[in-house]
Amino acid sequence: MDEIYRRLRARLDAMATGYPVTPSGVELALLKKIFSPLDASLFMEMTDVPETPGQVAARIGADARQVALRLEDMASRGLLFRLRSPDGPLYLAVPFIVGIYEFQVKSLDASLLQSVSEYYLAGLGQSFHATRIPHLRTVPVDTGMVSSWPIAPYDDALSIVEKKQTIAVAECLCRKAVRMYGKGCAHPLETCLQFDAFAEYYIDNHMARPISTDEAVAILKANDEAGLVIQALNSRNVEAMCACCGCCCGMLISLKLFPAPAREVKSNYTCMSEPEFCTGCGTCAVRCPVGAVRVKEGRAVTKQERCIGCGLCVSTCTEQIRLLVKKPSDKLYQPPESLLETFHQMSAERGTADKRE
Repeated sequence: MDEIYRRLRARLDAMATGYPVTPSGVELALLKKIFSPLDASLFMEMTDVPETPGQVAARIGADARQVALRLEDMASRGLLFRLRSPDGPLYLAVPFIVGIYEFQVKSLDASLLQSVSEYYLAGLGQSFHATRIPHLRTVPVDTGMVSSWPIAPYDDALSIVEKKQTIAVAECLCRKAVRMYGKGCAHPLETCLQFDAFAEYYIDNHMARPISTDEAVAILKANDEAGLVIQALNSRNVEAMCACCGCCCGMLISLKLFPAPAREVKSNYTCMSEPEFCTGCGTCAVRCPVGAVRVKEGRAVTKQERCIGCGLCVSTCTEQIRLLVKKPSDKLYQPPESLLETFHQMSAERGTADKRE
């Protein structure tokens, strides 16, 4: 039976964000908790192109009705992604991160969390920053924080939200996981937003609740007040938006370990200030999630090589002397159009595009 899980591991490792092998084999134990052997066999037949059940059935030579039932069952458990279409549902395979693991937000339990935590330390965590193209981008909540124009719409969280037709809010998987260990922080739990097709998937799978644009805006502002970093999925057509804390979020925790986090993120902004007017209150230093701000001799000093451009130090500056400024033109980043395109580019960079075993 292990053979099918080794093949499934290889299939996931060939996808955008990888699924590396470990000496302990914890990655196989983790897959066994999520996938049955039947699930694994069908997942390996799926592509990253949305298909109808009839198309999948024709391609693999199986009964269309049975394939439709199996695809919907797997999608309802977060093992495949489902898209709505006028002709019925479409299904496709997605990576473990971002994808299958995040889709376990409602089924997360202590056993699954233990395996994920062990795997994160053994190899999965290293894959988060293994490519130049990241999973997430840091974006400011409000363009009012930014000193230079024009602002790209995909770099403004409020603008992103206001253009979406369908919006849902879900619990933060990271904070939920840490709280299961009896630890965690006091930050709010229901903070992460999904849009349009992602929102429909989360709502249909009872992983999130639908909300209005006004409620989404209120959540964004509350996230900023709580000191949470807004990280959008890395695409121009933003499909989802996380609200991350430096105490629970795996991405931010790993970012803090780098000597120069600014080089590891795809943010188009950095923070500047007028230190001569600083009162040294220290709010900015407390709110910075990556230790980019320190108060020295009564003045806040920013280490530009650590700044990830989130704007948390800007929105609460009592003297209003801090601003986000656009990086030089040769440092600006334009994300891929869609998350699927991002995944394709990540696979190409890793040299695993279209790899099968």
